[in-house]
Amino acid sequence: MKKIVYIFCLITSFCFGQKNNTSKFEDKYNLLMENLSKEDWVKSEILTNELLQIAESIDSMQTEKKVLRYIYIYSTAGLLNEKKLSKIEALKKIEFLKSKEMIMPAHPFNSNCYVNCTHLNEEEPNTFFSGVNNAQGTQIFSFEYVKIENGIKETKSELEGKYIVLKGILNEMTVEGNILPRFNLKFTNGEYIIQE
Repeated sequence: MKKIVYIFCLITSFCFGQKNNTSKFEDKYNLLMENLSKEDWVKSEILTNELLQIAESIDSMQTEKKVLRYIYIYSTAGLLNEKKLSKIEALKKIEFLKSKEMIMPAHPFNSNCYVNCTHLNEEEPNTFFSGVNNAQGTQIFSFEYVKIENGIKETKSELEGKYIVLKGILNEMTVEGNILPRFNLKFTNGEYIIQE
């Protein structure tokens, strides 16, 4: 979880440094990062919703919007997995994000891993799969598929062990599972960045 929160901070810190954002927004964002690291999904979901309402109307906050949209899904997934939301309620909460662009936190590429990692989806070419969990790996939050618009250029062996940041437009969302309910998210128009 610390890595996920760290990546969220890195993604938006550049934008905060470059823009004259309100201190209220920054204070709320810092509070959000604290609650994410504590895995307090109730507070995280409320704070993300409040921050999204601010950012969505400001053209200069493009990166913040994309990150916050994903954090909102992540926080809602935490509530779903802890059975604080039903499957129908969770899906209804995120349906406004369909067709919106998002930036996901970096995960390590690992061909033999399904917990907070990324690998190639063998069933669909040029698609990354990420299994997203809580910090301990005891809760499943989402299975995410990102179809890369211009194709994946590297081989599995070239990607192995490197951190991959994915970006895409949320095209399809469902909820699966009964004991461990989770989102199944499909993104189109995907892009990826390899962090060295």
